[in-house]
Amino acid sequence: MRAVLCAGLFSVFLLFGEQNATAVETDTLVPYESELYPEDLLQRVREAAQTIPGELPQSINFVKFAESHRTYAAVIEGGSEDPFISARTAFQVVYPKGTIMLDSGMDEEVHRFYGFGRDEPYWQNVNDEIQAALRRAQLILITHEHGDHIAGVIRSDYRNELATKTILTKNQVRTLNLAPQLPEIMLTPERARDYIVVDYELLLPVAPGIVLIKASGHTHGHQMIYVRIQDDTEFLFIGDIGWTLDNITEQKLRPAATIARVREDPQALTHQIAWIKDVMDNDDVIVIPAHDDELLLGFAADGILGTSLE
Repeated sequence: MRAVLCAGLFSVFLLFGEQNATAVETDTLVPYESELYPEDLLQRVREAAQTIPGELPQSINFVKFAESHRTYAAVIEGGSEDPFISARTAFQVVYPKGTIMLDSGMDEEVHRFYGFGRDEPYWQNVNDEIQAALRRAQLILITHEHGDHIAGVIRSDYRNELATKTILTKNQVRTLNLAPQLPEIMLTPERARDYIVVDYELLLPVAPGIVLIKASGHTHGHQMIYVRIQDDTEFLFIGDIGWTLDNITEQKLRPAATIARVREDPQALTHQIAWIKDVMDNDDVIVIPAHDDELLLGFAADGILGTSLE
């Protein structure tokens, strides 16, 4: 497993060379990219998923380490005042001889930032399990540069160990350096050199069956993660493009006040949501938003996702 992943990452180094090791540029944040995805994007993703040789993953697990309590009015335009549980999650892709982690959890101090002064559920024992899984993993991928997704590698007691196998994009590093969501996740240019920092235009295969898809809009460095497992089930981890699957199925963004608070690009998100709905409806791709508690628990009950980390 490690040899296969190293071979894939070596191809990244060949493409980008010394660019990966240089400090982040201290220029302005890159603009969002609102262009439509090409019509053949899914086909290109599927082909890219086959470019790194090796056995495909066997299964995917997830755990919830915290909750944030919102209303649907805060997560989808025109939503009701009914409660919405925002699950704070991390995912594990399981190969025959290793694992890859998708996102990294967060410590309780960072968790409190998302409570807006409220005391919300946080399970330290689950975050400890995530930290152990990160240490065992061959590779760590991050959907985007918000604290609940990336603090687990930046603020970990094992951050030096984890950094050497964590892929960050140049846009993610630039945000973390120049405009971090909160001071606790600020990443200096010197610390950025410890990570595997890459740049790509649209797609980047990183392991057998796994492809990164550029998706700036929620943040500058946001990306989706496509995963195909051995039984040919296809997953699309959409991070925070939608906090609930209803954002996708109803083709609705977050409300304007939330868009302004998070500083999102609604045009980019509109294009991405349209593409995601198309591949979900017409190509049977299983769409995984990071925070949809009800959806994720349903996938677990149906055996689509495991609920413990290997």
